[in-house]
Amino acid sequence: MIKQKNILSGIAIFIALYMTAALGWWTYSLLKYNRAESELQLRSLQLQKELCIEKFINKNTKKPSEITSTFLSYYYKDTNFSYLIKNAFSHANYYNMDVHVNESHRNGHTHVIKIGFTPKKKSVLQIQKKLQSKQNAWLGEGIAAGLITLIIIAFMYFYLEKILKFNQQKANFMMAVTHELKTPIAAAKLAIQTVIRNKNKENQDRVLEISKQNIDRLSGLMERVLMATQFENRIPAKNEKWTSIHSIINKAIDDGQFTIAEELKKCLVESKDFFIFCDEQMIKIVFINLFTNAIKYSEENCVNVNVNSFIKDGVYGVSVSDQGMGIPVHERNHIFEKFYRIGDEKTRSRSGSGLGLYLVKQILQLHKASIEVSSNSPQGSNFNIVFNANDCRME
Repeated sequence: MIKQKNILSGIAIFIALYMTAALGWWTYSLLKYNRAESELQLRSLQLQKELCIEKFINKNTKKPSEITSTFLSYYYKDTNFSYLIKNAFSHANYYNMDVHVNESHRNGHTHVIKIGFTPKKKSVLQIQKKLQSKQNAWLGEGIAAGLITLIIIAFMYFYLEKILKFNQQKANFMMAVTHELKTPIAAAKLAIQTVIRNKNKENQDRVLEISKQNIDRLSGLMERVLMATQFENRIPAKNEKWTSIHSIINKAIDDGQFTIAEELKKCLVESKDFFIFCDEQMIKIVFINLFTNAIKYSEENCVNVNVNSFIKDGVYGVSVSDQGMGIPVHERNHIFEKFYRIGDEKTRSRSGSGLGLYLVKQILQLHKASIEVSSNSPQGSNFNIVFNANDCRME
């Protein structure tokens, strides 16, 4: 599992880096192309300016006295020449150019007219605005595409990780079920062999009782697996009738063959009994699974496992508490998932199939009941069941 997860993480990181680099290069190339396009448009304006200068020079017989990149200069003494120069602009089309005509005096007899062509500010601003708009658009698209890609990669990573985790849980389930099957079968087989070899009639009853207990254990496991399969494929049918909650709990204690059966039954003496309209066998499985977990995760003597039925302000419920190792807060939302078990796969020391609490949740939901988990004081866990009030009545 860890090796597969490391491989999956490496692949996800590689794809994320590769896609980020590809999208970054794509965005950079588009921005570079966009800037080159804008520079070409500005260069086009510059060429238009040069064409205007050529057009003006060819249109007038008098050649300019001075030509620079900024303006043309004409020196003259005849004042009528100024009128002719200025009149040359009245019917001419100079594209996207602004034309500037300035007249000055060099001395008392010589006049100077400077004619300048510059691209219109509106045209330049339009190109710059278009450049900025495209840059923002490409950057936005690049960032959006990058974020979407990373989200998809993250989603795929967590989805595949969940599949790997689920497959690991199923593998653990198969190993746990195999162990759970082998143990009672081996014990029953040994007991039967003992009866065959030992002709002592006094020991036969005890050996047969051991066999029966292990067969019951095996039957209970098969019943849980079968019911989990039913919940997975279809909603199992309920055989409902009015039954005392204490009667169901007592049967669960007896069928579970718990070492602290008497202590659990003593807890019910001071509890409020009530009748519930339910499938007795299903609700019995709920309590067997809760008691099994409470005992399994408690100390060896299990003296602090308690069960209590209550009626309070029209609420009918049962609580099962222990003072064992407890359930971490971050795992409380997962313990009712199929195959989920508390702790790390390597460090987990207690056996189990991961179906117990899953069945508890499914059965209670089928009966419109709810279950909550909280911390017990000073340590341990408390499972609090609240039944549908319409399906309950006073004793």
